[in-house]
Amino acid sequence: MKNMLHKLARNLKALGWKLQAGLLLAILVPILTAILSDVWISQAEEDNQAIVATHGRILALHELQTMLLSAESAQRGFLVNGELQYQMAYDQTLPKIRQLAGQLVDRYANVAPAGPDRDARQVQQLSVEIGEKLAEMDIGVGYARNGDIERARELVNTNRGFELAGSISRRIDALLDAEDKALNRERQNRQRVVFYVRLAVASAWVLVLLLEAGLLLLLSSMLANKSQQAREMTERHAQLDAKVNEHTTLLKQLAMDYQLGVERERAKLARELHDELGSILTATKMDISWVQRELRDSMPAVSEKLNKTTRNLDQGIQFKRRVVQELHPSLLSTFGLIASVRSLAEEAAQRSDWQLELALPDEETSIDDTLSLIVYRIVQETLNNAAKYAKAKTISISLMVDDEHIKLELEDDGIGFNLDDLPAETHGLQGIRHRATAIGGKVDFTSQPGEGLFTRVLLPRRFNKEKQHPKVLS
Repeated sequence: MKNMLHKLARNLKALGWKLQAGLLLAILVPILTAILSDVWISQAEEDNQAIVATHGRILALHELQTMLLSAESAQRGFLVNGELQYQMAYDQTLPKIRQLAGQLVDRYANVAPAGPDRDARQVQQLSVEIGEKLAEMDIGVGYARNGDIERARELVNTNRGFELAGSISRRIDALLDAEDKALNRERQNRQRVVFYVRLAVASAWVLVLLLEAGLLLLLSSMLANKSQQAREMTERHAQLDAKVNEHTTLLKQLAMDYQLGVERERAKLARELHDELGSILTATKMDISWVQRELRDSMPAVSEKLNKTTRNLDQGIQFKRRVVQELHPSLLSTFGLIASVRSLAEEAAQRSDWQLELALPDEETSIDDTLSLIVYRIVQETLNNAAKYAKAKTISISLMVDDEHIKLELEDDGIGFNLDDLPAETHGLQGIRHRATAIGGKVDFTSQPGEGLFTRVLLPRRFNKEKQHPKVLS
């Protein structure tokens, strides 16, 4: 080590004072540049944080302004038309406005005042006026909900409501103007710091190029090696992606074939129950009725017993019809999906004493047979789960159809459950998921204990039908 230092000293002396000064300068300039750049970068980070905070306040103010307009529009729409969608929009917007107003107060709590319009007290006053405006709107909507529309409209048309709205708008505009000015100042400060950093880096760049010249060949070799590795890795990834896509397509097709196979077996069993068992039960009922007529006068006790047996047979025939319908929904091929879902939901609601809310498209809507069967089975499975476990009082079903997708939403107000603690052998929800994903659909379950279950299913209108068997639905 000592010999190396002596050798380095001799080499430096041999360079001459000009080269020694240049080498010393080449070392000191990058160090000084790094120190100054670090200081300026820290300042730029502070400026960036200030810009982000200012931009966040601007966005929050715009969002608050938009929400206030939406709430007022929803309120007036509800008072004019009385439609539920306006009331729902109003109820959903108000909590967001209150939350956002509170967040604005917190955002301005630590902001240094920059003039009368960028003062935390202005935001606090804005929050107070928003609270007054929301309270006034709540009173009007409350009158409307109680049926007193005229009184609600009179309250809305008072000067106080317009004065509050105008004052809120002016305060928000003033805050936005102050924030825009502050944002411009902060951006100018950041641009100035960035200019200083660039100038320092440019000053040291010439000397750095001298050091880079020695590394150029090594770097070019390393880059060539890295490029070759990247190409090989890209080709390998492409091969793996192709295999994954192939296997995914195969699994989806297998899942669809499995579902269609199950439906074929169900349809076969339903036909056998309908034809064979139905014939047997009907013939038995006819024979018993004949015996009952023959013994009605001579053996009344036996006739009464046969009458009870006939009633039991009627119950068996009804049970057989219900089982056949659950195995193979003949309503689908006869009346279509919309009528079948309506009938299924109404029968389930009647059996379980539910309050039913249906939002279905027109019954003339044309839907593919396989899609119709999948949607029907998902609704059927959901209603069965609700009847067994949910202890619900209200069930809502919404079906929306467009050119690209079918969206199905089902919700109950039952006991709910924790999705994270759901056992793996829960076949009902897994069956719904498998039916949807088999054709490239998506399923989302939302539930918490005491909050019921919400199911959203999104299915594509177009999918691979090459291996489907239409006879399943016949």
